[in-house]
Amino acid sequence: MSAIQMPATGAARRSPRRVQPRVVGAAGALLLGGAAWLGAQYGFRHAGLFLVGAGCGLVLYHSFFGFTTAFRVFVTAGDGRGLRAQMLMLAVATLLFAPMLAAGEVFGTVVGGAVAPAGVSVLVGAFIFAIGMQMGGG
Repeated sequence: MSAIQMPATGAARRSPRRVQPRVVGAAGALLLGGAAWLGAQYGFRHAGLFLVGAGCGLVLYHSFFGFTTAFRVFVTAGDGRGLRAQMLMLAVATLLFAPMLAAGEVFGTVVGGAVAPAGVSVLVGAFIFAIGMQMGGG
């Protein structure tokens, strides 16, 4: 059996590098500045959510988590563990949330789908997401 040669992407092309204090400092300053601005404009809940989102992104980036990686590994190496994990995650989410949405209420709180028109914020968010996906190799 022959292996398919593909250019290294994502985790495969990354080599261990030294921490760059200026980059980390600049990123930290931007995060804290953004959180401070959000806190002043919209309240500290938004600032906290911003920092939680940044922390989750950092963890996912360093754990090389990505949906496309599972597909790439399945196609190139025939290893379907990542795809099975994604299918299991979707099945569990569906089994947990479908009854809650059907009931319309959970623990006294009304639940429903978040339906809103797509506007400029969706366009900007999609653009930022695409940049992050390219930078993260996913």
